[in-house]
Amino acid sequence: MKITKISDKFKHELIYYVVVLELYIQTLLLYIYNNFLDYTIMTTLIAYANIQQSFPLGKMPLALVPEKLRLLTKNSNLRVQQRHRCRQLAHFLLWTLAQKAEINTALLGQIYHTASGRPQFPIDNIDFNISHSGDWVAVVLNVAKDEKCAVGIDIECSKKKRNYTALLQHFASPDEQHWFTRQLNAEQAFYRIWCLREAILKSQGVGIVKLSEVQHDPVAKTLHSAYCPQGQLTFSSELPFYLAVFAEQSAVQNAQYFCWQENRLHQNQLKNVLIYTVN
Repeated sequence: MKITKISDKFKHELIYYVVVLELYIQTLLLYIYNNFLDYTIMTTLIAYANIQQSFPLGKMPLALVPEKLRLLTKNSNLRVQQRHRCRQLAHFLLWTLAQKAEINTALLGQIYHTASGRPQFPIDNIDFNISHSGDWVAVVLNVAKDEKCAVGIDIECSKKKRNYTALLQHFASPDEQHWFTRQLNAEQAFYRIWCLREAILKSQGVGIVKLSEVQHDPVAKTLHSAYCPQGQLTFSSELPFYLAVFAEQSAVQNAQYFCWQENRLHQNQLKNVLIYTVN
């Protein structure tokens, strides 16, 4: 009889703690939902690689590879060969990111070009963008739950010294040019001004003729363009190239980065990233 009373007491205590635990879990889930919703409804993945690395383009289903990318180019011009190889690698990286994001890879067979020549998928909630410079290629893939999610990416390898001051006079504001003169690293400052403009304009398929119409405040880290929706942009100088990535309505600072090496994607974390608010 005594054992039964102890057992009943234990049962009541157990029920009490189970109820408290359930309430705690519900509160925690509500907190996560309210504070981290952006991370769960939108995924931004970025992959980069060098064309000197081998990559198994032949593993892709033939129907997903445009005919012009299936074979090596017969053109003997080295620049043309390099560009062709970059396009092959970009398409392969997009395929690997689609698998990583667990979206239907058949979308790669449905890519079309807009009137301005921008390649994109036939749906609004999944977008991609490609950039290459020298032997390097970078691809960004953005997947949203049910909303538009345009992205733009630009990479630039510094191949030679340029007259940055003269170049900036063609598209940068006087305030930007004054800011530039105070920077210790002129190369990095120039490509920061250049890449972020290219990234947001490429998200809409707008050419570099509109560079001067982008308003850039390097101190407040804000950007404004009439050709671009609201979003976020990041800039990094810690890779073998300068990198700018824009994503519409997205916390792009939470993007996942991958480098293609040794026949697989290796996840990489950037440590020093500048974050811009756009529009």
